Amino acid sequence: MIHPVFQNLRSICVYFGAWILLAGIHFSILFFQFRIPLNISLADSIIYNSILCAIGISMWYVIRYSMPGNHAGFSFIFNHFTSLLLLLVLWLGTGYAILNLLFRHETVFMNFLGLSIPYRFVVGISLYAFISLAYYLIIMYRDLQDKARTETRLNELLKESELNMLKSQINPHFLFNSLNSISSLTITDPSKAQEMVVHLSEFLRYNVSSNINTFTTLEKEMQNIHRYLDIEKIRFGEKLIFEFSMEPGFSSRIIPVMILQPLFENAIKHGVYESTEPVKVITSCRIFNDYFEIRISNDFDPSAPARKGSGIGLKNIRERLRLMYKNDSLLKTKAENNVYRVVLTIPNKPIENYLKQ
Repeated sequence: MIHPVFQNLRSICVYFGAWILLAGIHFSILFFQFRIPLNISLADSIIYNSILCAIGISMWYVIRYSMPGNHAGFSFIFNHFTSLLLLLVLWLGTGYAILNLLFRHETVFMNFLGLSIPYRFVVGISLYAFISLAYYLIIMYRDLQDKARTETRLNELLKESELNMLKSQINPHFLFNSLNSISSLTITDPSKAQEMVVHLSEFLRYNVSSNINTFTTLEKEMQNIHRYLDIEKIRFGEKLIFEFSMEPGFSSRIIPVMILQPLFENAIKHGVYESTEPVKVITSCRIFNDYFEIRISNDFDPSAPARKGSGIGLKNIRERLRLMYKNDSLLKTKAENNVYRVVLTIPNKPIENYLKQ
């Protein structure tokens, strides 16, 4: 996050203009009220306010580290108390040392300087509190802006995804081929054709009725994947083999709706279509403390020409995961030893907690 003082010319002018104003007030009090000589009043004002100005800039990094959400209550107070003491000692000690070096023969002023340390100490605490509050307000304002932008982008993506679901998730070729298979089965195996019609009807109903802005259980998502694979099994026969391995209690896990179907479509499209040998699609799930992991792997023929496609499937999944969980590394792919593997990681933390961050 860029330093707020240096984000633009206006903020630079406001910050340094405020310190020039404070230095002018400081000088006026010394010169007009306490009758300190002009040169000494000017030096005192410039030295102390210049040091505070520099400290004020460095305080940004202390505030960024000491955000209330990053530390427990005691740690938060201790961090601020420690930094306040260090900054006050640095400010008062450095200022006193420089003025003593310049005006050590001015006995009256040096006595005044020593007596004014408690008052300067109080002023330093007040300025520290004011600067800290200003930085916290800036951080809160930026966070609100980031959330607003994220929500806007998410809403745009959701609308686009809903349209894409109607246009592309119901693959015309898949539907056409499925209907052809049903047509053939009505003659050779009517009961099988009826079963396939039921699977296709349930599959299409789930696709059309699912709202991209909702979540579902992994069990329901997997049920739809089984419908899809059962339909594809009718088409490809023994050429398509699929296996599932899930740990107990896994089916109740919450997952974004329609997040898996593009992954299985990708496996069928790039694995089974171009292969002359049986292709095995293996799905396994594992539970960890903070997340659960879904692995989908399929054989592929590296010598087969790559099938052309829009390439939006994996891209849209990554974008949805990034916006939902604020993480860019939840979907990973790897092709090795004629096996293409997709690893999808879903945090166990409720999605509402991410949207509130």
